Amino acid sequence: MGHGGMLSKTSVSDSYTPAPAVEIEPQPTKMPLLMKNHNAGLKRHPNTTASIVPLAAFLLFLGAGVSAIKAQDASNSTAPSNTATPVESSTLSHGDKKFIKKVARASTNEVALSQLADSRASIPEVKSLAKMMITDHTQANSDLSALAKEKGIDVNKQVAEGNLDHVSSLSSKSGVDFDKDYAKLMVSAHTGAVELFKDEVATGKDPDVVAFAKKYVDTLSMHLEHAVSLEKKVNP
Repeated sequence: MGHGGMLSKTSVSDSYTPAPAVEIEPQPTKMPLLMKNHNAGLKRHPNTTASIVPLAAFLLFLGAGVSAIKAQDASNSTAPSNTATPVESSTLSHGDKKFIKKVARASTNEVALSQLADSRASIPEVKSLAKMMITDHTQANSDLSALAKEKGIDVNKQVAEGNLDHVSSLSSKSGVDFDKDYAKLMVSAHTGAVELFKDEVATGKDPDVVAFAKKYVDTLSMHLEHAVSLEKKVNP
């Protein structure tokens, strides 16, 4: 037998040497980025949770304040105004109220026109009448203002009107024409005033208003006499 037959058979198990085992190290589980950042934030701000409580309390307080302001605004919008026109007294008769308001306008106007005459009249007689009118009607206006206040009558509108009546037209005149127009206005005004005061004395209801009319009716009658005399002089 040749040498080939002499070859010995080698066992597979005798020639195989197993490779050494490789240990695989466990990999750390990756944390999601959002959670990672959140945890990092908590580490950087350990008092975050604690600060949320006072913040919530402040927001509740702020909300309550806003609600209170809105409620106050709503209340103010429905509250009656303190600037409303005062209700006039109902204790006076219609005639007494009408008398007070008419006198307030007329007497105020006589002062306004007479002040103009005192500075622009061309003759002494006109100035003399004007000065008398200013003195007497200023006192009457003071008494009337106190009476109107006591009785709850608002005469502000009538006083404002009295300061304007005929002032513009008389201001446009000068010299003799001014004297004539002033005298004519005084005659007309006092003719009506004497009638008004006499009627109040006879038919007035409130004793205080009637007393005021009695106090000045004679003075107005005297004014009328002077005005008529003056008109005859400046306009013969």
